[in-house]
Amino acid sequence: MAFGATRSSADRKAQMTSNTSPTFSTLGRSPSIGPPAYTTDDLLAARYQKFSKWVHLMRVAIAAITLVASIAVIACVGASLRAYSNSRLEPEWILPLWPLHVDLRPSHAVLGCGIAVALLSLAYLAVASVPMRQRLHNTNLVSTILSSLCLCVALFTIIFASIVTNNLAYSTYSGTLNSWTCRWHGFDDVAPSNFTKICNDGMAALDLVIVLVLVEVLALGATAWGWWVEMRLKKGGVGAAKSEVELV
Repeated sequence: MAFGATRSSADRKAQMTSNTSPTFSTLGRSPSIGPPAYTTDDLLAARYQKFSKWVHLMRVAIAAITLVASIAVIACVGASLRAYSNSRLEPEWILPLWPLHVDLRPSHAVLGCGIAVALLSLAYLAVASVPMRQRLHNTNLVSTILSSLCLCVALFTIIFASIVTNNLAYSTYSGTLNSWTCRWHGFDDVAPSNFTKICNDGMAALDLVIVLVLVEVLALGATAWGWWVEMRLKKGGVGAAKSEVELV
């Protein structure tokens, strides 16, 4: 009996030693920790942070498209004005190619629109690429101002050019670059060779200005989305449930 009791006590000591001493398989391991608990507000904040990145990328893409379109407007109008300057003859010539009074105001307005929109687009791209505090708020403010200016400039250009061109559409003594050159459409045999190109360039420039209007409307929509995301971030998901969830 004494031998059995001694053996059982020795077994218990060995078992305790084996339970308390670290084994090779457990060395170097940290105790297991469960996934951290996040509230619904934290998840909503992370979601709106992702939305803010999407807003930033969308507005940068829109500004890049606007810049490319405005450069195309400048190129088209510049080509038309250069062709007019090269083919314009003085009134003393017997067969002038152009009427006595060519109203260049619509072409100059479209050219100014392209330059203004290009500069404003470059300004937004410069602001968006600069690291700053409160990026979302600052870019929302800049985007609102610049997009509104671009939209107003493009709308004014379309209205002004359309009014002037329509008023001179049927005049035989004056006209605009578009109204005079496009009047010869279909008479390629007797029309000067560069009139078709001038007409196409002028119409392409006006079409691109219309595209700029549509793009700026989209830019204002993206700006409104940015303001909404900023408002939700400031509120911190007010109204959401306060239950805890786990982010796995």
